[in-house]
Amino acid sequence: MEAIPRDITAERILDHLNEIEHYSDEAIAPYWEFSMDGNTYYLTSGGFLYRKDPGTEGVGDFFCGYLTEEVWYYRTDDGW
Repeated sequence: MEAIPRDITAERILDHLNEIEHYSDEAIAPYWEFSMDGNTYYLTSGGFLYRKDPGTEGVGDFFCGYLTEEVWYYRTDDGW
């Protein structure tokens, strides 16, 4: 079985977003989509980070990790 390669960019994104003590005013939202280092990423309504890979449309995207519940609560609109 082949190991899944690490996505260093996704790790950096999650580390940054999870630093609530330094970036507590930086808002995030469900289904926020953005590009970084040539890849497209998005957050689901539960704070899960996915990467869109070419050719995965309709099949599924690559799960990269998730934000902590505390971060998701304080960074999103209370209505979500």
